[in-house]
Amino acid sequence: MSEHAEHHPQPYHRLARALPHRSWWWRPLVTLVVAAFVFVVMNLQVMVPLLILGELWPPAATSSSLADPLNPADQFLGLGMLALLIPAVLVGTLAGYGRAGIALSVTGRFRWGLLGRAALVVVPVYVLVNLVLNLVLEREAIVPPPLEAGVVVAWLLALVLAPLQSAGEEFAFRALPMQVLGTWLRWPLIGILVPVPLFVLGHGYNWLGQIDIAVFAIVMGLLAWKTGGLEIPILLHAANNTTLFAIAPLIPGFTEQGEVTMLGFVLAMSPMLLLSAGIWWWYSRRAGLGVWEPQRGPGQTLSSTRPSSSGAVCAPSAAITSRPRSV
Repeated sequence: MSEHAEHHPQPYHRLARALPHRSWWWRPLVTLVVAAFVFVVMNLQVMVPLLILGELWPPAATSSSLADPLNPADQFLGLGMLALLIPAVLVGTLAGYGRAGIALSVTGRFRWGLLGRAALVVVPVYVLVNLVLNLVLEREAIVPPPLEAGVVVAWLLALVLAPLQSAGEEFAFRALPMQVLGTWLRWPLIGILVPVPLFVLGHGYNWLGQIDIAVFAIVMGLLAWKTGGLEIPILLHAANNTTLFAIAPLIPGFTEQGEVTMLGFVLAMSPMLLLSAGIWWWYSRRAGLGVWEPQRGPGQTLSSTRPSSSGAVCAPSAAITSRPRSV
């Protein structure tokens, strides 16, 4: 393997190879170690004081399940901990490669315009499937909670932190392994498939639900490779999870992880696969790419690099559920 940067635009998983470094073999290792260290330290600094506060002041304590949508401490602990993966991965990438932006996209930045255009279709679909359809299917199970201060705070925390939790998982399970392994290896599927078992083990569903989780992980990795960044995977992940958490306080046990029925499997898989296929086709046409051609870029902001000719860059429960699932 060459010890010099490959001075032409690279796909997302190979972005590190476009940066001007002379030595490569140790950089992925530094990235992993620093990201893990930062994640642990930040969790100790943020989460341990919360647990201590709960011991001293019972109203701030977590529930026994750590997954009560009406408990602010549960929401802050469960979602906030995963949100900390964002800064952890960015700091690790900065330490290993000298450019945190390569974790975002092939332009070295987060492409808000791309996310916004895709959101015009993605968000309404998930609102329809996860909000409207579930409120209809689960109408007999709806139990409106009392609008007490704690309930309102828990609800707001979920709406704010669910997108960040979703983004954190994309940084940890898509960006980090794809670019770490992509520094050494050219084949994108290795970086996409290797983290799938870990992503699956992080969820407590039965075998049918875990198939959905595995397919979701693979499709999000493929979309990151195709579009050259995390914007679309974060959008799909956040749209699904946020709409589910938005109605969780209304339906007891709604977001608990347990046995999944075939109806729940279909309700979860259908919008994800259809939207992903549509975005794949739309992005290929928009960027002038072949169907199996990825977006490439320099891994730096356009203002700091020469223009490219590669195309436009822009807690487990035994509950049985037929509902779509958070991932």
